Amino acid sequence: MNNKWQVHINQEGNLFIHGKKNDSGMIDLFGSRDLEYGICIYSHYLRSVRVMLSSLFPNSGIRSMEAIEAVIKEEFCESRSVAIFKSILDKANIPYHSYSNAA
Repeated sequence: MNNKWQVHINQEGNLFIHGKKNDSGMIDLFGSRDLEYGICIYSHYLRSVRVMLSSLFPNSGIRSMEAIEAVIKEEFCESRSVAIFKSILDKANIPYHSYSNAA
């Protein structure tokens, strides 16, 4: 699923990182072969996420929601992995909701 991750902050201010994967040979109850994986960080934790990202990447100048999205996409979805991002969230005690379901 590398480079297929999407990062966005919705109208309510919640951060979503999600991607779809075609699971070979598996068909769910609804006839779909695609599975969606992702995490959600609720809006009231975004300040903590911004502070954490600013400490990890001090030269990135994170001052907006778009900058948060861009840093996460570039540093964790393209360069590293979302699993690393989740482990950093765990170490910083920033709660998130992880999900996987039929797309």
